[in-house]
Amino acid sequence: MKKFIPLIAVVLLAAACKDEPANEVKHGDQLVFKTEDTIFRDGDLIGVSMDSPLSFVNVKMSYSAGALAPAGKLYWPVDMPDSAVTFLAYYPYSAEYNDGGNVVFTASPDQTTDDAFRASALRVSLTKASVTQPAVQFAFSPEMAKVVFYVKNDSGSPLKDVFFTAYPSVQFNMDKATFRVCGEKVDIHAHLSATSAEGVQAYEAIIAPQNATLSLTLKTDAGEYSAIMDTKTSFQGGKQYSNARLAVLEAGKANRPVNFKIEEAAWKEAPDFVYQEPLAGGAELGELTDMGIYRIVNGVAVPLRTYEVGYDQYSLLQGNQKAGWRLQNPAAGEMFELSSPMTYSVEGNSVEINIRSFGIEGFESSFSSTASVVKFADGQAWLLDENKEYGYIIASE
Repeated sequence: MKKFIPLIAVVLLAAACKDEPANEVKHGDQLVFKTEDTIFRDGDLIGVSMDSPLSFVNVKMSYSAGALAPAGKLYWPVDMPDSAVTFLAYYPYSAEYNDGGNVVFTASPDQTTDDAFRASALRVSLTKASVTQPAVQFAFSPEMAKVVFYVKNDSGSPLKDVFFTAYPSVQFNMDKATFRVCGEKVDIHAHLSATSAEGVQAYEAIIAPQNATLSLTLKTDAGEYSAIMDTKTSFQGGKQYSNARLAVLEAGKANRPVNFKIEEAAWKEAPDFVYQEPLAGGAELGELTDMGIYRIVNGVAVPLRTYEVGYDQYSLLQGNQKAGWRLQNPAAGEMFELSSPMTYSVEGNSVEINIRSFGIEGFESSFSSTASVVKFADGQAWLLDENKEYGYIIASE
């Protein structure tokens, strides 16, 4: 038996279907992300997080021609009021940061390749934007520190490896864009970034911001050269630090540690080859002013351990018919003391000296010798050891 639906019911059913609203998602304006920084290459991956009310965390975006593009489109909320939203972007992207909060960024211990070196320079941008702005504009800044070492290899044997010993990691707060050093020190193998027409090589390494006295090892087939910073330095994020004077590797001089002084400068994307030429010949000790110990190489004074304001203590020694000078850093376990039973205030005189020290790398612990007074001025004495390759600049009053 057939059943018939009344015509009026069919009409009502058709009307109901026609008036039912479509299930469409309403969006506000599309979010657009841009940067004018020229440090990125097409295909570089960048992570972006957005504050409430968007609440997106670690969205992966690809860089291309000044634009950052997520895999899918992102939109402002519908009818969002004109209020500022905080955006944080960082490079290089890591899926390990998907939970946000405190994360750890580590520079590569092997920065010899171009890709590893670039990816070791954590870059961050923190900005605000609102629906009335055409785009979210990022300006990235480096948050790690960069060490640049200028060296000329006259040893006759090619350089095989150059590495610093330093902290490579920072704890990175993705909400506040704050950073602090963490982890353990490692050997960080440097990147050969450029070579000048004169044959000077610029080796660069990215390290975490830290307070440290860096040590550097340079390996050739013929031997191993080592260099130590003359003082502890506070390495700041976004700054670069290069040796003030060009280092020259000479044949037959391997395994003899030398010290180098560094200078702070603004971060540069490429080496600028700004340094002083090596001193050549002559007794150069008298031309220096920083109190401390120096190694004398071919008549040239190389800082071995100099006084650093804020970290070191120094004092004059007087009594029992002898006078002298002491430099110490109890926190670092370092001490150097020079004493003499003779006055060293007359230039050209030779005086007996007694040396005691501990904790100073590359310096003998205890010995007696004689030293000539190279210079005496303004309460300081410049003494040149006549038996050893040392020089001393000490306070005398």
